[in-house]
Amino acid sequence: MKNFKDKKIIITGAGSGIGRHLTYQLAAEGAEVFITDINAQSLKETEQEVISKGGKCKSYVIDSGNEQQINGFKEKYLAEEKYVDVLFNNAGMALGEIELVEVKDEHLKKIIDVNMWGVINFTRAFLPTLISRPEAHLVNISSVFGIIGVRTQVPYCTTKFAVRGFTEALRMELSDTNVTVSCVPPGGIKTNIARNGIHYKNAEKSVNQFDDAAITSAEDAAITIINGIKKKKEKILIGADAYFIDKVARWFPVKYSGVFKWIHEKKFKK
Repeated sequence: MKNFKDKKIIITGAGSGIGRHLTYQLAAEGAEVFITDINAQSLKETEQEVISKGGKCKSYVIDSGNEQQINGFKEKYLAEEKYVDVLFNNAGMALGEIELVEVKDEHLKKIIDVNMWGVINFTRAFLPTLISRPEAHLVNISSVFGIIGVRTQVPYCTTKFAVRGFTEALRMELSDTNVTVSCVPPGGIKTNIARNGIHYKNAEKSVNQFDDAAITSAEDAAITIINGIKKKKEKILIGADAYFIDKVARWFPVKYSGVFKWIHEKKFKK
């Protein structure tokens, strides 16, 4: 999809970070952008910024972890707009560093509901209309933590591996349709996901470590994703760290854990 002018695009998690900058850039290219987020205030700020610059944007406060809200949004949206050309499943959440045995049941359920079921439920809600379009694109945001497993991040890795598997299998299922399916595994991106996450201990330390590791701006990440869509890339890596992690995981599919454990200890344990 090389031209976004007048395309109808849904972006989840658009109140900040990558979702916000996708909204800005796609609206600037002439798309009609429909955005969702659980944070009403930040979502409205994104919408108003687009409208102030002459773009087309409409916001909906949606909890991506709530299937009922997603289905309600689907009914309202399709009644008003009839179809969608591009769907970005971008919304996500994180937990701070925590061993699996210490994770509370409600937090494990929440991160799975948002990061995994949110992607599945939004996709199922809008897949029929995507398939009906002459050209359409589905973009699911995974993570480099969907490429490698990381200690103290078992819940997050679980959801992001699931998004990756879901996306790759669905791509094969849709190979004979007009829908292009892309999986995006970003490296460290400068967003508020760590600050807005659930922390059990050392919240400030976890956030600082995330900030140190985040080498790519959300704006640059959005540019990379959009360029990837224009080239119909099925896998859109973001950041030098993502390329490095992807290569190490392919070169050392079993032993990579030792490599990254050593890097983590060298960088953070002083």
